[in-house]
Amino acid sequence: MIFTALPAFCAPEFSIKQTAVKFLLAMGGVALSSIIIYAGLTIYNKIFVRKKSITFNQEDSLSTPDNIDDAVDFFIQKNKLR
Repeated sequence: MIFTALPAFCAPEFSIKQTAVKFLLAMGGVALSSIIIYAGLTIYNKIFVRKKSITFNQEDSLSTPDNIDDAVDFFIQKNKLR
């Protein structure tokens, strides 16, 4: 145990300021890359992704049927059994 702990004690000491600067630089890189990715995806969505028309079709409604007959009719319509 003494032999494995010696290199840790012999390592040069780093000041808190130096450690804080390295940490802030790393976090700055993370923030910068996040902004670049966000901007790139925003531009990609505006150029390549088509706007979907939002139209509501009553046949696509997910409302719960009120009774068994409505449930059977809904099942037949969705599975095109007629």
